[in-house]
Amino acid sequence: MPLVASPAVLRAVDILETLAAEPSEAMTVSEVARILDMPRASCHTVLLALAERGYAVRGDGDLRYRLGPACIAVGDAARSINSALAVTGHEAEALAKETGTCVGVSVRAGDEIRVVEVFDHGPPFVVRGHLGQAIRLAPPFGAGFVAWADEAGVEAWLDAASAPLNRAARARYRAALEAIRTRGYSVTVATPRSPELHDALATLANTPDAEEARRVRDEVVVELTHSEYLPTDLDADRPVRMLQCSAPVFDVLGKVVAKIMVFGPAYDLTAGEVEALGEQLRAATERATRNIGGRPRGGG
Repeated sequence: MPLVASPAVLRAVDILETLAAEPSEAMTVSEVARILDMPRASCHTVLLALAERGYAVRGDGDLRYRLGPACIAVGDAARSINSALAVTGHEAEALAKETGTCVGVSVRAGDEIRVVEVFDHGPPFVVRGHLGQAIRLAPPFGAGFVAWADEAGVEAWLDAASAPLNRAARARYRAALEAIRTRGYSVTVATPRSPELHDALATLANTPDAEEARRVRDEVVVELTHSEYLPTDLDADRPVRMLQCSAPVFDVLGKVVAKIMVFGPAYDLTAGEVEALGEQLRAATERATRNIGGRPRGGG
């Protein structure tokens, strides 16, 4: 009889990830249960168990839970053996200070991209990353990871699109991935509906089951094309509003283990300014790759 994962353990992990998605906010049992579509009684018993071991704490005088101190020890232990993340975080923080921007580090977690570090040295009113934010790995998101994947990985990414991609659309996305490999970094730019998309993603980072936010996200993503959101080339005479510029860090096998992301300023940039920032970013990820003994794959 094949072994299967323990449902109780999976529920505990789901609850911890929900609390971690918004660490500064305490949540009631009912709120956690609603987000996870879990019976309230089951959710409560898991939270009580987590609280008993220090992985969750309940506020004095209320019934709200947040992450507990035991999570710190686990996180520190994981970080101590994950030199790639530690080195990448060091380079990301240095880049944030050097450029005066908000810089994040993301990793791939299954079929999602999750922000695990944020270093905010940007001015007010700029695009910012949110610690714990998760985005589904599907076009147009995650190109910075998929550009260096093998053919099977690229095909799986294209197949994960919110709506089926025809042959022409798949070819356009492949061209975008090739451009990213050539540059060594990806650039995403604002579109007329980018504010709606940004708001929807921010809502889903805190409330993954928010139906209206999911509807807006999927509707906007279907309308996006690679040329709007993942441009293959930037027009030298046409400034753009950059949302994000990202580049990969490779491990010893040449696989992408993390990505450093520079979040865009609240003003337009020329193609030359985007390229200069991209080169600074690429230099940071190349240092991180070298310092963990990684091996870059292709690219310019």
